[in-house]
Amino acid sequence: MEGWQMRRTIFGFAAVLMSLACGQVLVSAQPTPDPPSFASSGDASFDAWRDDFARRAVARGRDPAVLGRLLAGARPDPRIVELDQRQPEFVAPVWDYVTNRVSDRRIQDGRALKNQIESTLNAVEQRYGVPNGIILGIWGLESNYGGAALNYDAAAALATLAHEGRRRSQFEGYLLALTEMVERDLADQGQLRSSWAGALGQPQFMPDVYLTTAVDWDGDGHADIWNNRGDVAASIAHYLSDRGWRAGEPVFDEVILPANFDYALADGSQRSVADWDARGLRRVDGAAWPVGQRSLQAQLFLPAGAQGPALLLHHNFGVIRRYNNSDRYALVVALLARAMDGRGGLVANWPRALGSLNRDETLELQTLLNSLGFDAGEPDGLFGSKTRGAVRAFQVDQGLLADGFPTSVLLNQLRQRTGVAPAASREPIGLQSGGIRDLQQLLNRLGYDAGSADGVIGSRTRAAIRAFERARGMEVRGRATDVVLEAARAAAG
Repeated sequence: MEGWQMRRTIFGFAAVLMSLACGQVLVSAQPTPDPPSFASSGDASFDAWRDDFARRAVARGRDPAVLGRLLAGARPDPRIVELDQRQPEFVAPVWDYVTNRVSDRRIQDGRALKNQIESTLNAVEQRYGVPNGIILGIWGLESNYGGAALNYDAAAALATLAHEGRRRSQFEGYLLALTEMVERDLADQGQLRSSWAGALGQPQFMPDVYLTTAVDWDGDGHADIWNNRGDVAASIAHYLSDRGWRAGEPVFDEVILPANFDYALADGSQRSVADWDARGLRRVDGAAWPVGQRSLQAQLFLPAGAQGPALLLHHNFGVIRRYNNSDRYALVVALLARAMDGRGGLVANWPRALGSLNRDETLELQTLLNSLGFDAGEPDGLFGSKTRGAVRAFQVDQGLLADGFPTSVLLNQLRQRTGVAPAASREPIGLQSGGIRDLQQLLNRLGYDAGSADGVIGSRTRAAIRAFERARGMEVRGRATDVVLEAARAAAG
C-alpha cells in the first residue's frame, strides 16, 4: 500500500472511532451520479476528451442529464478552429478592420435603434454611467443590433475549442457555465445558438458572463439577452460598469506629434495628459486640453505606425478592451460611438501604401525576432501586443524609427540580419469566372469600384485590382489571380 493511501485509511478509521465515541451516527455521502454515455463522434481523441470532461463535470455537481443533452451529437468542427486562429482583430490590416466595421450602414442602423429606444438607453446610462453611443457601438459590432445570424450550437462550439486544447480550461469553464444556465432554466436549449466561439445572444456574452452580468432590466424574472432590447442594453452597460467604466471620462483623443518625436515612447507606458502635453503632443483639433483631463493617465497608441493616426488612450479604452481584448476592437467601438453622436472619425489618413504583412509573413517575422532574442511570444502569425513590443525592441536596437509597426521592409531587414533568404514566390494562378465574381464582390465591399460582379474581367475590374494591389503594397499587375483573391479575403476579415 502506498504511503498516501495508508495515511488516508488510518485517518478514516480514526474518524470512525472518534464519531462512535462521541455518539455520532455517520451518514454516508450521496454517491456521485454516473456520467452520461455518448455515441461515437467518429473522432477518438474528441470522444476521450468529451467522456472525461463529462465525468469531471458530474463530479463537480453538474446534472448528467443536461450534459447528455447538450453534448449529444457534438463533433469537433475544424472550421471553428480555423476561425479561432484567423480572427480579424489580429490578421486583417488595421485600416481594413476599422473601415469595414465603421460603415455607413452600421451607423445608420445604430441611429435608428437609438431613436426607437432612446428613453431606455437614457435610463440605462443614468444607472450605469455608460454613454448610449458606447452601448450601441458594442451592440452593433457584436451582432449588428441583433440582426446577425448565430450559426453554431453553443455546446458543440465550446466543446470543439476545449478539445482543441490551446485554452482548454477556459472553454471547459464556459461549458460548465452553459450547463448551469440550462439547469437553472435561464435558457432553453433552443436559445443556445451562438457564434463560432460559443458567445450568446445580442451582446455575445460567454456563458459565465451571462451568469454574473446579464441584467433583467424590465423585471420580468428573466435576463433575456436574445430578444429583449432593454435587457441587452443594460447587460452591456452593466458589463462595462462592473469592469471600471468611469462616467464622464473620454475613451481616446487623436493627437499630433511634434517633429523629432521619440516614437519609442509609444510603448504602452502611462503618463499624465499634462506630461504628454509637455512633450509637445497637441489635440488634433487644436483645442487646449480641458483642465479636468490634464491629470488623467494615458498611453500613446500608433495603430498603423508613425505614418498613421496617433491616439492618446484613456482608462475607458482599456475597459472596452475587457469586452474584447483587442485595441482595434476598442477603437471601432469608440469611433462608432462618436458617429452615433454626430461627431467625426479620425482626421489622419491610414498609410495604406505601406501595405501590411499577411499571416505567413507575420509568422516568419515572429520566428526571426525570437531567433535574435527579441521575445515575440509563441509564433502564431497573429500580430498582438507582445509581437509589437518585440518589433519596437528590434527597431531600437537597429537605430530605426521605433513605432512598433511591421512592414515588408522591416521583414526584409530581419531576413538580412539573420541571413534568411525570402521565400521563393510562385506564379499566381488565374481565376475562373466563379473566382472572378468572388473577387469583384470583395473589391466592391472594400471600396474599390470593380463594377458589376459578373465574373468577367473588364477595364473597371482591372483598375480596381490595381488600386487594391497598390494600397496593399503588392506587385501591381491588375490580374485576377488566386493571390489577389486571398489578399482580398484577408482584407475583408
